[in-house]
Amino acid sequence: VWSPDSKRIIVVGQGQKRSHCFMWDSGTSCGNVTGHTKDVNAVAHSPARPFRAVTASEDFSLLFFHGAPYKREKSLRTHTNFVNSVRYSPTGATFASVSSDRKAVLYDGKTGDEIGEFKDGETAHSGGILAVSFSSAGDRLMTASADKTVKFWDVETRQVVSTFNAGSDLHDQQLGCLWAGEYVLSVSLSGNINYIDINSNSYARVLRGHQKSIETAVVKDNTIITSSFEGRITKWDAESGDASYFTGPGHKSKIVDCRVKEDTLVSVDIGNTVFRSSIASGEMGASSFSLPSSPKYFDLHETSGLEVYSCVNELVLIRDGNQVGSVKTTYQPNGVAIAPSGSVVAVGDEASPAIYLYDVEGDTLIQRQTLTSAGQSCTELAFSPDGAWLAAAGTQRKLFLFDVNKSYQLVNTAWSSSSRGSSCHFNPSSTLVAFGGIDSNVYICDVSKPMDSPIKIIRAHPQAPVTRVRWRNDNILVSTGNDFQVRQWKV
Repeated sequence: VWSPDSKRIIVVGQGQKRSHCFMWDSGTSCGNVTGHTKDVNAVAHSPARPFRAVTASEDFSLLFFHGAPYKREKSLRTHTNFVNSVRYSPTGATFASVSSDRKAVLYDGKTGDEIGEFKDGETAHSGGILAVSFSSAGDRLMTASADKTVKFWDVETRQVVSTFNAGSDLHDQQLGCLWAGEYVLSVSLSGNINYIDINSNSYARVLRGHQKSIETAVVKDNTIITSSFEGRITKWDAESGDASYFTGPGHKSKIVDCRVKEDTLVSVDIGNTVFRSSIASGEMGASSFSLPSSPKYFDLHETSGLEVYSCVNELVLIRDGNQVGSVKTTYQPNGVAIAPSGSVVAVGDEASPAIYLYDVEGDTLIQRQTLTSAGQSCTELAFSPDGAWLAAAGTQRKLFLFDVNKSYQLVNTAWSSSSRGSSCHFNPSSTLVAFGGIDSNVYICDVSKPMDSPIKIIRAHPQAPVTRVRWRNDNILVSTGNDFQVRQWKV
């Protein structure tokens, strides 16, 4: 926390010292804010002189300091469990602490003396209280609890004014709260940020997103669908950024790939299970099929309904939710792409610089050509929508382009990144191909100018690998990463 004159900083947390105060410009100490015997969870500073600071700890105590320089004045033992948060009122007249003992306590801001408890029955909440925040006027207080409620209090009477019930699910536990002017927000265990309408005690708006690495992405019209490491599938409105989760029993493990066919989302996880879900309703469909082994990638052809999955030494063919064939391989299949015509399937080899081309004959695949000119193994493969090009994201920093109309001749390009490629995708007009990898950058390449350097979006996902690139239209590109973020770029 900063002192109100913006010259001093107090930091707290774990470690041997647990808390420290220093001048921001020189780093020199400006007092002693130590004294806790366990981790320090929070610190609050008075908003004006005379300077006061309070720290809250897992040793069940708060320490009250005068400053500056800061010196401990007293230890407050008002709680019997972890003290999770402490906050000063905007006026500085009072401060409040909350604890896992279900108590919320009010104190005099200048002396640190206890004024009294906030009570709704015997305690403030029926579960541990994890956060507290004052209104801008300092006359109201909000508390967030593991009992899945946020309560609003009158500071003078310390009586509850209203209660917001977040829900009944475990993930509705309330971990944080903030009263910022006219906005009242809380944070759920699910990671949702909730805007609360205090007049009706209901949700005004909910900001949703991923809490784990995003693994896959697909785009349908103005809807972006992403999935994360723990199996959560999220549907985003590409214009507003609003998101909703697919509901119902679904994947229990990492989703490795997904595709869209009309209103159906087809997704497959590392546990070999394929789901078919309605995009419009956002309801997870029943598990439609279990693959014989763990998949890497898959692709589907909307017109014919053919789906090809790259499994362990095997390509599995599915139509209408039923397995119709399989092809054993002497290599480990990786990326899979079906040509727009539906007559050719390209499959990458995880361990060698080979891409295998198969003709589709009914419900089987007939190998007809092997491409070895790339010189390195590839991850994701993609045909251009017009069927003229095949792109391959190389494992050794290259994006490869093959000319389909010239017997898949490798086109000499100047397209490279600084690390392993993870994803590639063509825009709808087949003029640009995007390429992303673990170097956190995104590259956009013009197929008509293969020897020109690509457009580079440096640090598109800072300090995190890019997991998928997908075009919304000819001018807007969507990228996802291990930083849990979905980003859109205007090209």
